[in-house]
Amino acid sequence: MTRNHWAGLLCAAALGLAGTAVVTPAAALDLNGIKVTPSIGYKGEYDDNIFRTQFNKRSDYVNHIMPSITLEATPGRHEFKAGYQADILRYSSYNNMDTERHAANVMGVMRFNRLELRASEEFRRTDDFPTSEVTQRIRRNENDLSAGFDLDMARMWGIGFDAGWNHYNYLESAFDGQDHNTYTYAGNLYYRLTAKTRVFGEYAFVDEYFSSDETRRNTRHRGMVGIRGDITERFNLTGKVGYEHLNFHDSSRQDLDTAIGSIEATYKPVDRMQISLMLARKVDSSTFGTNAQYAAYNSILGVTYALTPKITLIPRGFFGVDNYKEAAVNTSKDGLPAEKRVDYLYGGGLGLRYQVMKWLRLDASYDFSRRDSKFNNFDYDDNIVNFSVTFSM
Repeated sequence: MTRNHWAGLLCAAALGLAGTAVVTPAAALDLNGIKVTPSIGYKGEYDDNIFRTQFNKRSDYVNHIMPSITLEATPGRHEFKAGYQADILRYSSYNNMDTERHAANVMGVMRFNRLELRASEEFRRTDDFPTSEVTQRIRRNENDLSAGFDLDMARMWGIGFDAGWNHYNYLESAFDGQDHNTYTYAGNLYYRLTAKTRVFGEYAFVDEYFSSDETRRNTRHRGMVGIRGDITERFNLTGKVGYEHLNFHDSSRQDLDTAIGSIEATYKPVDRMQISLMLARKVDSSTFGTNAQYAAYNSILGVTYALTPKITLIPRGFFGVDNYKEAAVNTSKDGLPAEKRVDYLYGGGLGLRYQVMKWLRLDASYDFSRRDSKFNNFDYDDNIVNFSVTFSM
């Protein structure tokens, strides 16, 4: 994952859980076995630092109009989903930032006796903050395409393969050099501990190139081991750890060897409560100084608790560290030698959801985020308060 917009991750993790774990879902149209769910929502958002700057902060109230539609079909053991959502943003003061965001996705899983086939496609046009490194909103297109299979070779053993293509096209001329494509090919060998739990070993080859900067072209070799599935009826875990070797094609850049890993876990101690934890250590592309990459660690904790069958409380929090490999001049400390940049990111929030009826939902939330950098020029803090109303058939 190359996008580290913390508030977005928190909302996706925590609010997504609330929508699926403890709240009665909206009704849907059934058209010959295809469930169709159209919806439209309005969100009012106050942001006290829309440019995420340390000085000369600017605040604004943003109106969001959000129409969407989802389609779902589950013939037999197979599963197919598709969806589209628009987000029409209108700023009260900074009208030059008015924009429209679009997200479309489609996925399918076909399950046979010993074979599972899967494919997915996700497209986004957005101007949201692209990474935890950059505090500038950048218009861009993002496209993620993947396909793969799992094949049970024996009673407990099996093999799998996945291929993916990630494309990032920045629409601002100043960021043309960041346009890039990433191709990933991953094979794995797994062993089923139970019908719903497996351990696995995985090898992945990654080829990443930038359309306007051949010096940043790199290939990566990743080896990982992990576990995936339902550990108990109330505890689901996908965790993997391993090692990555990153090799630049340009000999002037220094290769990188680092430990990597990720954990995605959900635990439901009681029926009305669900806890979600996400941890990740990975390498991301950098735009800072001469750094081509930086190592990112991030953690997100989200909880949903149903106060009543219709009212859900959603606290969340996050912490992360970005480490840069190459030293640079720290302009916030005049006269000192070059040093390596390190950023600490943290924050949290609280949300409240009221499912008035199956077709009507109200949300309100507050989120705080902050970055403390060794290069003080990159410090900022941000407070966001919003409320929303969603009508869904």
